[in-house]
Amino acid sequence: MSMLTTYKVDDEKEVYNILVSKKVLDSLTPQEIRDLRVVFDAFDVNMDGLIPLVDVRRALLSLGFKVSKGEVRNMMAEVDLQATNGEANFNTFLEFVIDKQGDSRDSLDELEKSFKQFDIEHSDKLTPASLRSLCRQFDVNLKDEEILDMVREADKNGDGAVDKQEFIDIMMKTNLFI
Repeated sequence: MSMLTTYKVDDEKEVYNILVSKKVLDSLTPQEIRDLRVVFDAFDVNMDGLIPLVDVRRALLSLGFKVSKGEVRNMMAEVDLQATNGEANFNTFLEFVIDKQGDSRDSLDELEKSFKQFDIEHSDKLTPASLRSLCRQFDVNLKDEEILDMVREADKNGDGAVDKQEFIDIMMKTNLFI
């Protein structure tokens, strides 16, 4: 795993009203930052801009990254978290995502494995009901309308569900696995 780099406040810029480091700007598009903000906010249940260690891991798992509790502890130990009581802010979370992206070996294989994990109905499709169930399993608070919007965005054949190819296409479009 590569070492995380801490940037000074002077190296931060604002994207969509979100203050991010130069490392983040160099590694992610504004759309990716916005999409990852949605994921972060889903785990920031008290809306204080911080998520605890256990939720950092859950968020990374929900993005399809394989990450152990020990890896997350090591990642958190690499940054100064004293001011946040061991919790990660959004910029730190983004840097963790960037670090995990660098660990990806085969994006397509990883996406296929992620799809298989998400296909809890074993139907080769992700339905709104199955996504709702996954959200409950990972303690992700999404409204039914948000889940339906996600399905509509990815569902290119209009069957009301996301098949494996549609899943791969939408995930590759976000560049989270490239």
